[in-house]
Formats: sequence, structure tokens, C-alpha cells
Amino acid sequence: MKPPFFWLLLAVSASAYAGVTLPAVFTDHAVLQRDVPVPVWGKATPGEEVIVEFAGQKKTATADAAGRWSVTLDPLLANAEPQILKAGDATVQDVLVGEVWLASGQSNMEWEMQMKPDSKADIPNTAHPLLRIIEVPKTPALTPQEDVAAAWAASAPETAASFSAVGYYFGLRLHEELKIPVGMIQSAWGGTRIEPWTTLAGFESVPGLKDFTADVRAKLPGTDAYRATHEKHLTAVATWSQAAQDALAKQAAVPALPAQPQSLTSGAGTPTALYNGMIHPLVPFAIRGAIWYQGESNHSEGFLYTQKKKALLSAWRSVFQRPDLPFYFVQIAPFQYGTEDPEILPQFWQAQRECLRIPHTGMAVITDLGEVPDIHPAQKKEVARRLSLWALSKTYGRQDIDPSGPIYASHAIENGTIRVKFHQASGGLASRDGKPLTHFELAGKDGLFHPAEAKIEGETVVLSSTAVPEPRRARFAWSKLAIPNLMDTDGLPACAFHTHWPVDPDLGENFALGCTWESSDKNTFGWDTGLTDGSWASFAPACFATSNTNRFPKQVTIDLKQPRTLNLIRFGAPEIGSTKTVSVSVSTENTTFREVGQHAFTLGKAERASVPFPDAEARYIRVTYLDHHEGLSGDFQNTFVFTTEVEAYQSK
Repeated sequence: MKPPFFWLLLAVSASAYAGVTLPAVFTDHAVLQRDVPVPVWGKATPGEEVIVEFAGQKKTATADAAGRWSVTLDPLLANAEPQILKAGDATVQDVLVGEVWLASGQSNMEWEMQMKPDSKADIPNTAHPLLRIIEVPKTPALTPQEDVAAAWAASAPETAASFSAVGYYFGLRLHEELKIPVGMIQSAWGGTRIEPWTTLAGFESVPGLKDFTADVRAKLPGTDAYRATHEKHLTAVATWSQAAQDALAKQAAVPALPAQPQSLTSGAGTPTALYNGMIHPLVPFAIRGAIWYQGESNHSEGFLYTQKKKALLSAWRSVFQRPDLPFYFVQIAPFQYGTEDPEILPQFWQAQRECLRIPHTGMAVITDLGEVPDIHPAQKKEVARRLSLWALSKTYGRQDIDPSGPIYASHAIENGTIRVKFHQASGGLASRDGKPLTHFELAGKDGLFHPAEAKIEGETVVLSSTAVPEPRRARFAWSKLAIPNLMDTDGLPACAFHTHWPVDPDLGENFALGCTWESSDKNTFGWDTGLTDGSWASFAPACFATSNTNRFPKQVTIDLKQPRTLNLIRFGAPEIGSTKTVSVSVSTENTTFREVGQHAFTLGKAERASVPFPDAEARYIRVTYLDHHEGLSGDFQNTFVFTTEVEAYQSK
């Protein structure tokens, strides 16, 4: 005879999969993506046969031992007539077929229709039966989740008021232009960084994030690296325990207990946590593409953000099984950012622009929409319109639409002036307000910038300044407060640019840019990401730091990936930390290093140093920290060693 608890467990097991269930992306009023295979999945009793019926198709699956089943519908034609999706005894009513887009990011994507006067005024007009919306609740998780508590709804005043304004306006524009149903999935969370929205596999796909990925793995419960880290800790504790007993037996001092390794906890800032809780429950729902409005929380990272965007896209394109998934994003707006260096934000704009090198992406520039005291610009309808231009042009093939404003292409020095040429300026350039062009600057060989007069000549802008008779470089809108007036004749603003950042035209190519490194004393606080990212930002975590061990000298070795002919290395220390004497050496094989110079930095002062030397072949650069100041700067222990950047050149 079976024990009583056996029958109880059997009853619980059977009730756990009572009937066929579908995840939240398959609820009444859903929109399915047209013209592509459409996965449908859910839960059932293990071994149960599930028949899925929709639009004249019938597909069959069998639930596995965990109760999971899935089928794939053949590509569907757009259909504005409500249809019924059946999966076993589960029925979903009022299902349309059209275009489905994911809207994600931080607060400017989450920003609700009812939160600004201009969008709030449109709420009474949001009744659009063929525009469907669904909002994923804020759900961080350390492991991938299979479902969320959400449901589709038709756009109406009572449903659209709390929906993403950018998501709503983008979906409405596509619906009006394409004349078919559109579904918008909002999965956004204000204040979040990009890392929580990304998978570990996404991070691993980007070589420049190797150290970051390893650090996450070591702290993420359930990974092999986490297990190995804690097994090592347990061994250390066992050794300590014996040492402690020995010390007590000898009436000696007990040694300090080994510090427990860090573990990630579920939260909005935890890497992978928002992917796990807010994106994975949608996978592998068929979508056309994604729009993204995020970056404010990562804006101090320079080109490191470009690497993280590559990781995000690699992750999403993999899980949604769309290697060419369209991804259109917003270049964040001007904002005060307190007393922060005015150049940090334009450096981030440059990093966002660099993301356009990723295939099937587009960027909406909104410098003209900025409201410097407000990080949430009000004109969400225009932001959405500019995103929709990318979708209509690049995804839906509208040849009459040019979605991009002017983007810096090249420059030439001509008789005391600099002529700047732009991509995407075939229709001509103009001043938005009819006034002289603003926020252009010139610099000579000394690198000091002065305001410049700018005149439009066809598809170019000619710059001059009486303060710079021999200009060498130019920049435009290179300030966090810049709201310039250069646009194309379609009204789209020009993107900020710098003709040399992060490469100095008088030095040539920076061979160290984006290269990886190894540290003898790895920093475990996350302040180790900025050594070769092209940004001279001088605060944690934007600049590299070793650990705070007492061991000196410490060193970090940069791999240039291939042998280079070098004759100049530039490096710097920030105003924080107690970096003092730094030695620079080079090597071809990473074993024997030859010192090429030293520099002693001043405590509490941001400085840059250059070490010139005769041409030398080298693949590896070693920066050695010989000592440190006894004083403190920035409330950091003086055994931390901070470095803003290392650059390597063959100067002509």
C-alpha cells in the first residue's frame, strides 16, 4: 500500500498542470507577428498531447517531463479581424495579426502618457481598437522566469494613460502608416543601467567585456564559477578554523576570518536580473523589432557603453531567434548632470553614435528637444516619430524617408578654415531658427577650443575663428548643455561630433583603444573598466583601479593584440586616489619588459603624462605603480591606484 503522503504529492502534481496554460503574451486582445514563423508555447500535464489551432492551422505537441510544450505556426498574413487561438482547452479571444515591437529602457521609455501635459492632452483620443498594448511588470530575478502577470489590452483612454508615451506614439504611427494592427510590448524600468537587461551569453559574446563577465559569473548563484569561488572560500575557512584553534591553544591572537565572496542579489541594478524577469518571459514570442531609450544611468562610461550595447543586441537577437532584429534607439538629451565635466555627456553621445556600426540599428538624435533642467524631456511624440522614421525607412522599405539627421563624415583644413562634410545631408543643411549656427568650436595645435563662426555651403559647414588662425580640429555641440540649431532640411538635428576625440590628430591612431589587460591586483569593487575606453573621466567606476592591497609595486599589462611600432605612451591619474610614481615598460612577448619612462603624479590633481621614446616594436605595455602618496584624495584608501586612461601611439 502506498503511504498517504504519496497520494497527496500525486494530487498536487496533477493539479499543478491542470489543463493547458499559455504565458501572458498569449492573452485576449494579443497581436501576433505577421510574415514570420510564430512560436506558441505553454504548460500542460507531462505527456499530454496539445493541439494548437489558429487561422486555419493545426499544430500538435506533447508536453515534456517538466510539462512544457511548444509549436510553431507557419507565417501569417496581417489580419485586422479578431480570431481565436486555441491550445488544448485554453482559448484566447480577439487575436489580431500585424506588427509587434518591444519598447524597453529606463525612465524616458517608461514615462507614461499621463505624466506630461502634451501627451496627457492626447489621452482622450487614444481609442484605437487595432493598436494593442501590454506592460511587463517590474520583476527582477536571478534566474530566467517563464511568465509574468500581464495582459494585452486594446488602446483606450483607460489603458493608454499609464502606458509608455514613446511606445504608444511609435505604435500609433506604425498603425497609421502601415494600415494594419500593431502590438506594443512595454518592458522598461526607470533609472536602470543596461547591464540588467542583458544575458551572460550576451556579455560573453563581446571580448572587451571578458573581465566583467567573469566577475558576474563568480558572483551569480548557480554558475560553475560561483560554486568554484565559494568552494575555495570554504577551503580557506577550514584552514582558518584550524589556525584559529591552534592560536587559541597557544593563547595567541586568532587570525582574521577570510572575507566571504560577494553574491549577487536580485534587484533592478543586478546584471541579467531584468532580462531574467522582464524579457525572458517573452521569449521566443515573434516580434518585428525593438526600440530602446536608455543611457542616462550609463552616461559616464564612454565607449565601454558601445561594448555593452553590442552585448545587449547579441543577447536579444539570439533569444528571439532574429540575427537581423531591427533595433532603433534614442541618443539621450542634453542635461545638467550637476557639476559633472561638461564633456562627459558628449563623449557618451559619441559612444552612442558608434553603436550605429552594429548592423540593423538606427539612432534618433534629440539634442533640439532637450530641457536642460529636466532629464525627462516632454516631447515624447516627436521622439517616437523620429524612431518611427527608422522603422518605416529601414524595416518597412519606405524609400521616401531619410531617418537620419546630419552626421559628421570628414573635415578638411582650407586656408585658415575647416570645412566639415556630413553624411545624410543630401537634402541640404539649415538653421532651425534662422539664426547663425551655434555651438561650433575650433582649436589649433594647442588643443584649446574657441567659438567659431559657421556658414553653410551646400552639404558642408565652413568654420573660422579669429582666435584660431591655424585650426587643426573642430567640434560641435561638445557640452552637456548644448542645444544647437544645425539641422537638415527635413528638420532632423545634426549629431554632436569632435573631429579628434578620442584620437589626437597630431598623434595618429591610439593602438591601445579598446584593448584588454591583466592586473596583478584586480579590483573587486567594479572600478576596473576604464583603462582603454577612450574616456579620461576621472572618477570611479569610470577609471581603472587596482585593488587596495598593501603590496607595491602593482602592475597592469595591456595587450595591443598585435605587434606595433610605438614611440609615445600617454597615461593619466585622476584627482581621486593616491597614485604617485608610475613606470611604463614595453615588451614583444609578455615576459621581458623594457622601461621607457616614468612620471610622478601630484596628489589630488587630475594630470596627464606623455612618455616619448625611440621607435620600438611592442605588443604589450606594462604600467607599474611603484609607490603611492601617504595622503588621501576623494576618501579612498591610499593603497588604491587609479588611472584615467592609457594610450599608445607612433607619433609622426
